[in-house]
Amino acid sequence: MADNEYSIVIPMPFNGESIVDGIIVSWMVKAGTGVRKGQPLAEIETEKSVWQFESPCDGEVVALAAKEGDVVDVGAPLVEIRTADPDMKHLAKGGTAKAEQPKPTAPAPLAKAVDDSTASALLRTLSPRIRKMVADAAIPDADLLRIARETADGRITAAEIGRYLDEEEAKKASSGGLRTCYVAGLGTYVPARIVGNDHFIKQFTDIDADYIEKVTGIRERHWAEKETTSDLGTEAAKAALENAGMTAADIELIIVSTTTPDMPLPASANAIQQKLGCPLIPAFDLSAACSGWLYALSIGRQFVQTGTYGSVLVIAAEEMSKFTDKTDRATAFLFGDGAGAVVLSSRPNPKTGKGHVLSDMILRADSSGYDIIHRKAGGSEFPPGSGLEVADGFWFMDGGRMFRTAVEAFSGIIEAVALESGTSLGDFAWIVPHQANQRILKSVAHKLKLPIEKFFVNIEKYGNTSAASIPLALKDLEATGSLKPGDRILICAVGAGLTIAGGTITW
Repeated sequence: MADNEYSIVIPMPFNGESIVDGIIVSWMVKAGTGVRKGQPLAEIETEKSVWQFESPCDGEVVALAAKEGDVVDVGAPLVEIRTADPDMKHLAKGGTAKAEQPKPTAPAPLAKAVDDSTASALLRTLSPRIRKMVADAAIPDADLLRIARETADGRITAAEIGRYLDEEEAKKASSGGLRTCYVAGLGTYVPARIVGNDHFIKQFTDIDADYIEKVTGIRERHWAEKETTSDLGTEAAKAALENAGMTAADIELIIVSTTTPDMPLPASANAIQQKLGCPLIPAFDLSAACSGWLYALSIGRQFVQTGTYGSVLVIAAEEMSKFTDKTDRATAFLFGDGAGAVVLSSRPNPKTGKGHVLSDMILRADSSGYDIIHRKAGGSEFPPGSGLEVADGFWFMDGGRMFRTAVEAFSGIIEAVALESGTSLGDFAWIVPHQANQRILKSVAHKLKLPIEKFFVNIEKYGNTSAASIPLALKDLEATGSLKPGDRILICAVGAGLTIAGGTITW
């Protein structure tokens, strides 16, 4: 160093009364760079603006005291320059040649926003430049919580946004441009009233409770009294949201599968939307009978995969008992009421950081079985005033045809899902089918040469709850504690129409 040269440490400058720090967006120099007075050294971002920090003198950069993305307090060391400018004596540095790194500041309000897991609160703390980057990249508010933050007070920096976007592009490239669809939360609900098999003995005096259980596998079922289908669906949705660590405000789309809506018009999805308190988002019903929840899952999954919506509430809610003829021996014992829901999301559960991956959905329909199960009343073919019989308002089922057709359809969809997923049937941890009838499921297991123990069955507790049966079964299976991370689960259903569907979930 020449006799007239000395090192100075330039601090983060004061830039307005309310500004207490700045973020280093980018350096335009490095150690060893010669600089002239007024030459831009760095681009700095504060809460109110982005501006260029200029050198106050001629000289040579000795060291940078902060990295790109760092938050630096006003007055903290920013850059060390060797200069001969006599006007810079007040910044003269003694001792070592490297400026001291800024001490971390106490957590700003942002830290609380992160603790509260509130993406909207996090968004309000973003500086103008980062907010613009988020908007330009169309990053969903909820995804901001996934971005790793390395600064002392938890701010999101430009470099971290860049890494996040690179990671997202890599994920899309590896999945053909589609996002991963996670099951972030699962919830169920059944009415309080439990109806055991003894309830039917007075009507059918030639049988007993054990006979009903023997031929159906059902011991009891839940029947709604004053609750509506949307009431059941709302409670299941609330449970799923709580399980996902989310609120109704986080949901962007509601899909409801039901064959027993509150009314033919409007959709029960709109009633659930109103009860949850999340207006203006799209909501619609889907009718695919017992396969309906899987149909709805497939649609919701595609919305998530394409990035159209980041979080989708998929609900199955059924009140089968209200449309069951209690004098009809073919159907009187079979049906129960209940609801199940999942939150499908482009990110894992924010509470646990984990999620179950939904994939390999297959949908089918076989209209040769269109008339096997039906209810005549309520549609355009038989509108009010058509002179229908009372029985036409209830379910009709051709039990023999349904049994034979269901066994073939279940077996076919299970084999198709296994083939599509590249997983042998023996490698699935569980098969979780629609809970139609225990004898049907035993016949399917026999046909596929699988142990019935591989099929999770809980029909004894709920009866046939149509579209709601698979989420009810998944929740009960989860409660057993027998599911391990990485377990592959095959889900499948056959319903009126005939509708057929299957898919896989990786736990």
